[in-house]
Amino acid sequence: MTALTAALFLGLAATSAVRAEPGVLDICDDEYEPVTLDPRREFSEKNHTILQQLFEGLVRFDPEGRIEPALAVSWSRVDPLTVEFKLREGVRFHNGEPLDAEAVRSSLESFVDPAKGFPGVGLLNSIERIEAVDARTVRVRTRFPDGVLLHRLAGLVTILPPRAAAEMGEQRFATSPVGTGPFLFAGWEKGRNIRLDANPSYWAGSPRFRRIVFHFLPVEKQVEGLLKGEIDIVTELPGTATLRVMKSEHARIVKKKTFYTVGGSLNISTGPLRDLRVRQALNHAINRAELVRYDLLGNGTPLATLSMPGEIGHDPELVPYRYDPIKARRLLAEAGYPNGVTLKGVVKAQGERTLRIVSPQLKRVGIRLETQLTTDATVIQDIQSKHWDFTFGGCPDPLAHSFFIQSIFLSSVSPYSLLHYPEYDSLLRRMVETLEPAEQHRAGMLLDRFMQQEALSIFTYQRIKTYGVAKNVEFVPAVTGMPYLHLSYPHEKKPEAGPVR
Repeated sequence: MTALTAALFLGLAATSAVRAEPGVLDICDDEYEPVTLDPRREFSEKNHTILQQLFEGLVRFDPEGRIEPALAVSWSRVDPLTVEFKLREGVRFHNGEPLDAEAVRSSLESFVDPAKGFPGVGLLNSIERIEAVDARTVRVRTRFPDGVLLHRLAGLVTILPPRAAAEMGEQRFATSPVGTGPFLFAGWEKGRNIRLDANPSYWAGSPRFRRIVFHFLPVEKQVEGLLKGEIDIVTELPGTATLRVMKSEHARIVKKKTFYTVGGSLNISTGPLRDLRVRQALNHAINRAELVRYDLLGNGTPLATLSMPGEIGHDPELVPYRYDPIKARRLLAEAGYPNGVTLKGVVKAQGERTLRIVSPQLKRVGIRLETQLTTDATVIQDIQSKHWDFTFGGCPDPLAHSFFIQSIFLSSVSPYSLLHYPEYDSLLRRMVETLEPAEQHRAGMLLDRFMQQEALSIFTYQRIKTYGVAKNVEFVPAVTGMPYLHLSYPHEKKPEAGPVR
């Protein structure tokens, strides 16, 4: 493992040799540095990848998206509205503060209080009250039976040291964070990198890498660094770089199916999409095999709905809408649009490339698109600014549950949704409020079938994420797309590229 030269930090060509640093993991996960390292102020995949090395919640996901213990060693349901957690003993924050029930209570309250400003607070609105029963016991009470509570806590909530958070203040804490995680904050060189050091007192054992450095570089500089042996992991490897990496002496390809799709919300209250036949035509007009080939260079699989294999609620028996442009044109004509139809939509930047491929497919059957590009910072304002027929964008699933993407795109209470469909909302609520896992999964499959039957979104694909990884690093990717890096380790053997997991 190696450190980057100052020239490479600045995005310039590196011309001199790079000093090797054994035990250091150099990783590129994003071109841009985060705005904050305070988990109460962020809600994004890239930020969270850094933060979950520093912070932990009561529970977390394993690499396949299953709930496992973290700061809580066990939990039990006291009644339909209450879950009790028993805390792990002997855990201390990086500043030496002990983990106790009061720290958990104050942290959870800072996430669920709308006045505190956590961007994902709407996904935690089931939580009514947090009670510190004793030093090692916490109870979380919800407003309704919440079968998704553990997934909400694993994907969204981390525990902060109350004394340090109060003494440091929000501004300082955002640039010098303190958690209980496997790595400690070591420094932030603005515009260049964030450094984390191994926590020697971590409750699960000190990580095998003594330091992690997150570098913020343009994509091509990330690839150059990987090929030269200066970067160990590139998490968003472009498909155009795959062949170069496969031929590289230093790096290999690692692939992992992730909970990530591209889709959106349809306005079925007014306009052409009120008619089911138009929504069906929209989906029959999309050649998903071609979409996967050109958008992902083959690194994806077509989807029948917004849910994905491995998520709770996914129905494996559903098959994607068949590509049938003749049927799509016939459905449009039957709906009263023999000359086609024009749809206006808001497109997030993450979905722009996908829509550039989809748009000509739709145009061939008579569906014309007029779009406005938006960003994460302005998407809600843009959606609410005028009448739209659809929204479109990429969406990961940090909760490892079909509830998340469906609630973002389709729930009538979501600020990202154009859909107002009481029957859909009722089915979604039924899944969420079902506590028994097998019954909840069946309720989710019913919702999945309803979503496809009513063609409530533009269904596309599940992404297979492609990583470039140094041959002397054993990297453990995660189905959420946000890996826990303490699970990765250095080794001497140089393995061949493995199959998609």
